[in-house]
Amino acid sequence: MYEKEEIIEDYIREELYDVPNILNNELSLNGMNFQLRKEFDFIKGHVDEFLEKTTNNRYFALPGLRGVGKTTLLYQTYEYLYKSKNISPNQILFISCENLNDIVDFKIIDVVKQFLSTYHNTTLRRLDKKIFLLIDESQYDRNWALSGKLIFDKTKNIFMIFTGSSALNLEYDANSARRLLKQNITPLNYNQHLKLKYNYNAADISTSLKKLIFRGDAGDAITKEQVINQDLINLENYSTTDWDEYLKYGGFPTALFEDNNNIICKNITDMIKKVISHDMGTISSITSDSQTHANRLVRFLALQKPGDISQEKMGSYLGTSKGNIRNILDILEKTQLIFHCEPHIASAKRSIKSWEYFFATSSIKHILTSSIGNLNSNKKAYLGVLLENLVASTLFYLSHEDGNYFKLYYDPETDGNVDFIIQREFQFPIPIEVGMGKKTKKQISSAIERYGADWGIIISNTTNSIEKEDNIIYLPPRTFSFL
Repeated sequence: MYEKEEIIEDYIREELYDVPNILNNELSLNGMNFQLRKEFDFIKGHVDEFLEKTTNNRYFALPGLRGVGKTTLLYQTYEYLYKSKNISPNQILFISCENLNDIVDFKIIDVVKQFLSTYHNTTLRRLDKKIFLLIDESQYDRNWALSGKLIFDKTKNIFMIFTGSSALNLEYDANSARRLLKQNITPLNYNQHLKLKYNYNAADISTSLKKLIFRGDAGDAITKEQVINQDLINLENYSTTDWDEYLKYGGFPTALFEDNNNIICKNITDMIKKVISHDMGTISSITSDSQTHANRLVRFLALQKPGDISQEKMGSYLGTSKGNIRNILDILEKTQLIFHCEPHIASAKRSIKSWEYFFATSSIKHILTSSIGNLNSNKKAYLGVLLENLVASTLFYLSHEDGNYFKLYYDPETDGNVDFIIQREFQFPIPIEVGMGKKTKKQISSAIERYGADWGIIISNTTNSIEKEDNIIYLPPRTFSFL
C-alpha cells in the first residue's frame, strides 16, 4: 500500500529536483527576466540578515488576493538564494500546498519534519545548518500558523515564508503574531506596473504626492510630474494608451505582457471564480447556495454606479436574507476581492447607514461589467466610474501601509456631495472629487466650506498636469495613480 509518508517523500524529492530547473521558465518571458517588485527588497533584506547572524526575523506571511504575484516572489527568492547566495537546493524546500492537498491530506509541520529527517538526518531541535522554507498557498493547511510557531520555537536555523489567500490574515493567534512578520501583497499600482513592464522606476514621486494630498504642498510633486511625463514620452515601447489599458485591465502581473484582452479577461474571471469556490470556504463555512449568491452578488456590485447600496436591496435582488448578504459581504471582504467605504458621519451612526463597496482593482470591475454587457452607453461616464474605483482602491491600500494613519470615507451628503473624504486623526477632512473629463469646482468648493477643510482635491482631466488654484488642487488621473 502506498502510505502517506511515501507520497509526501515523493513530492519532496520531486520539488527538490524540479524547482531549480524551472526557475527560468517561471521568471522570464521570451528570454527577458521579470523585474522585481518592491516587496522583494523586503524579503531580500531579511534573507541577508538571517544568513549573516542569528535573528528573530525569520517567520513571514505574505497574504494577498489571488493573482497578485505571490508565487513569483517565492520563485525569485529561491533564485536569489540559489544563484546569488550559493545555497544548495537541498537546503531550500518549496511547497505548493494547493498541489500537495490535491494528492494527500497533510500538515506542513509533518512535511518539514520528514524533509529534515530524510535529507538532513536531523530534527528541528538538532538542526545545525541554514534551511529555507518557501510555502505557497498555505491556507490549505488551516494549522499553518501553528506549524510556523512550532518551527520558530524549536530552531533558529529555519527561515520561512508562507504565502496564501487573505485567509492568512485570520488564521494566526496572538502567540504566532508575536513571532510573525506580515507583508500584504496588493495589486500593482501604476508605478509598480511601469517598473515590472518597462523597468521604469518613479517610486520617489509617491512621497511627493503624499505631501501634496495631506499637506497641500504642490512644489515637489509638480517638479517630479514634469520629469516623469517627459520620461514617458521617451520611454522605449511605452504606448500613449498604456494608462487606459491599465485602468481597464491592470493590477495583475499576468496581464503585463499579454496583448490579448480576451485572455486577460478570462484569467481574471477564473481568479474571481476560484476566490468564490475555494478561498471563501477556507475563511468560513459556506453553503453552495451562498457561493451561488456570492457569484451573483459580485456581478450585481459591478453593475452598480458608485453610491451606497443597502443590504436589503441586495437581498431582494438575490432572493436571500439580509443576514446572509451581510455574511457573504464580510467573507468577500476578507478575500480582499472587495472592500467597503463608510460614510463620514459620527461613528455611532455609521452602523445604520449603508456602505459603498469597491473592487480591489478597477480592472475587476471593468471585466465583470463587460462580461455581462456594459449598460452605460456614455463612455466618459463609464470611465469615470472605473476611475472612482481606482482612486478608492489606491487610497484604501495606502491607508493600510505602515505609517499612513488616515481613514477613507464617502461623503453622505445628498446635495452637492463629493466622492471621498480622507481624514487623519485630529486633523481636518480633505474632500476629493473624481471624474473623467472636465470637472467644475462647484462641488469641491462647497465641500471645503461644509467640512472646514483647508483645501480639496479634484482628480480629473480638467488639467493636464498638477495645478493648485487657491485652495483647490487639480490632479490628473495618471499622476494620481503613481501614489
